[in-house]
Amino acid sequence: MSANSQEYEYIVSKIASLRESYPFLRNKTDAYVFSALCVKSNFYKNPAIPLNDSDLEEIIVDSISDGGVDILLTDPSSESSDLIIGQSKFYRTIKFDDVINALYKMADFYKDMIKGQTAYVNGEVQRRFLTLNSDVGEESKIIFVFYTSAPRGKISVERLQERFKERFSENSNIELSVLFASDIIDEIKESESRRPTVESGRIVIDRAGNILEYGKNEEAIIVNVSALSVKQLYAQHGTSLLAKNLRYYIKTPAGSKIDRAIKNTINNDPDSFWMKNNGITIICDLFEADGKEVHLSNFSIINGGQTTYLLYRSKSIQEGNDFYFPCKIVRVSGNSEDEKNLYSLGIAQAVNSQKAIKDIDLKANAPEQVRFAQVMRQTGIFYQTKRGEVVPKEYSEPYMNADLATIGKLCLCAILQLPCTSRNTPSIMYKKTGYYDTIFNGDQLQIAKICEELLYIDHYFRNRFIKDFDKENKSISGAEDIVSFAHNARTICIAFISLASRYKQGNITDDDISKLAYLQPEAIFKIFRNMNGVKYIFPKSLFQRKDEYDNVLKKLFNLIISSGIAMYTAAKTYDPSVNATNFLKMD
Repeated sequence: MSANSQEYEYIVSKIASLRESYPFLRNKTDAYVFSALCVKSNFYKNPAIPLNDSDLEEIIVDSISDGGVDILLTDPSSESSDLIIGQSKFYRTIKFDDVINALYKMADFYKDMIKGQTAYVNGEVQRRFLTLNSDVGEESKIIFVFYTSAPRGKISVERLQERFKERFSENSNIELSVLFASDIIDEIKESESRRPTVESGRIVIDRAGNILEYGKNEEAIIVNVSALSVKQLYAQHGTSLLAKNLRYYIKTPAGSKIDRAIKNTINNDPDSFWMKNNGITIICDLFEADGKEVHLSNFSIINGGQTTYLLYRSKSIQEGNDFYFPCKIVRVSGNSEDEKNLYSLGIAQAVNSQKAIKDIDLKANAPEQVRFAQVMRQTGIFYQTKRGEVVPKEYSEPYMNADLATIGKLCLCAILQLPCTSRNTPSIMYKKTGYYDTIFNGDQLQIAKICEELLYIDHYFRNRFIKDFDKENKSISGAEDIVSFAHNARTICIAFISLASRYKQGNITDDDISKLAYLQPEAIFKIFRNMNGVKYIFPKSLFQRKDEYDNVLKKLFNLIISSGIAMYTAAKTYDPSVNATNFLKMD
């Protein structure tokens, strides 16, 4: 059997396994399940991110009049709500023209949907796109993904990239990823090997005793590590090897300048890798040198994830064809867990420089985040300070688990009253110390209790209210505008409900509200950072009666949207270029 046939049969076997794991997929075609397999292995490899039947039913939009797309989702690992638009081809072979035509269809779909030209797309796909696009902000990326079970052959991914980008010359936030059979198999294997930590391992160095020690008690060492031994570590542990990094390896578009340079040195000039590459940094509980080996306990690579992954992918690194490059190994210091976390975080922040670090990354392992997770658990919410944590079954409901990015956005929206900023530029939460401290360094229990409700309110809007709203309004005059407005109004609705609740509890006064129209942002922040007397969004007795709670939310959402549509319609009368998206971009 040829290598290409083996790859295809491997994917066929995984399709069969996935069909058994998900009852929803059991009566679906192989092509449909292939889409689900690609999504699961590509975007849901992290064990902390659940994927169930209802998720797949929403994500896979392959159907009649689907507009040339098979997959629509928000990247679950993205803090900036990156929109994923995908198509898959369950083929044995494929040609360049087949791929580029599929890419052009996805591009046309996106452009038409943004313009409101949706007549040729079925209602379910329209609804799905509007819902996801309503979360797309200024920091978001639009990522097009093409999957095929066929081998790449002589197809040039770089040429596909160039041709596709010509369709989006005006957009810098557009990315394209093309995965052929071997790429998809790599994703599947990585997904299946995910573990939260690495307990023990070893690296090989160039010469016995060639170690530069630092500190009186051997706090750190610098060695020349074997590229092959790092490759073997990644092959064994996958992304668990990066468990204490600020983030996992970030896959860049084909042809990325950084990736291309690293690959070129590995394959064509390995002797110069030591000079050209910053190397890797490992943090651990314990290290012990033994001849040409260094043994590690409870360790993680905290800098050099990009390098590590590209070493793993290189076919040129093997027995008899190895090279060495710098590796710093640091022993964790601290008497308490807080001290150890803070120490690890400080090292990770300092050594990461090759790829831009997002502000949210710098907060991931901070002590106040560890404490906030404990307080959130008291309120019944599983809070992930670090992606990779497996969500316990008792917290499997979407509104019973959350991460830093989700809580940050909801608090920007509801507590700090910046509903549009929470969607467009959510990173401001981690850039402005005052914003961050108000939420995470104040009364954490108070914030946690409010977040418990905000998570449910957000979940209800996304999963119940908006679906009912679409059905109830699809046949009325101007339905397209009204439905589009409602999909874009989620953060506005949450903000107004929170404002009304604080007003009713006496935290916000008539005088405060009268000032909001003309105060500068910093003055407005001074009003809203004061959380004195705020105990809930709705009384606890109502929150415990979910049917009644849902009815109240529905009435409030409809009132807010109705008032908003009246203002939106008036604005469109004066400026026909106004649409729901840009109308709702100003806090």
